[in-house]
Amino acid sequence: MKFGFIITLLILSFISTSVSARDENEIMNVHETDNEMNNAMLTANNSLPTFIDRFKKPQEGDSNFALKVMVLDEYGVEHFWVTDITITKNEYQGYISNEPRTVKAVTNGQKVTFDSDIVTDWSYDHKGIKQGAFTLKVLIKNMPKEQADYYKKVVGWL
Repeated sequence: MKFGFIITLLILSFISTSVSARDENEIMNVHETDNEMNNAMLTANNSLPTFIDRFKKPQEGDSNFALKVMVLDEYGVEHFWVTDITITKNEYQGYISNEPRTVKAVTNGQKVTFDSDIVTDWSYDHKGIKQGAFTLKVLIKNMPKEQADYYKKVVGWL
């Protein structure tokens, strides 16, 4: 069975108060065969050790560490940012930070434990500039200019 998956654009606490408000739970549907998105998720997962090193030894100005995870259930596939993370040798824990729109297996604010196999992105802020966020970079390319400029400003890329 072929189906698309949903990438949630929730920027969470990453949203600057100086930026005018938008729906913080915006979503974009991306087909599961989208090569650019699949490559972004693979790059994020392969570079997870870089994130872990920085998470364990943050530099001055680092904040808002988050992992994006894929959740699959009988309703579909959805990707969620997980915040307030802890990392041990064998697993990750944190809290789902946005409202599910498709899957029913998780809820906003739910504590989850997972392994690296389902990590599809990572991010943190360094002095107000978003690092990582590989999937967001792909999504921004496909947004209307106004929406793309909003997110670029929010994450410090403008």
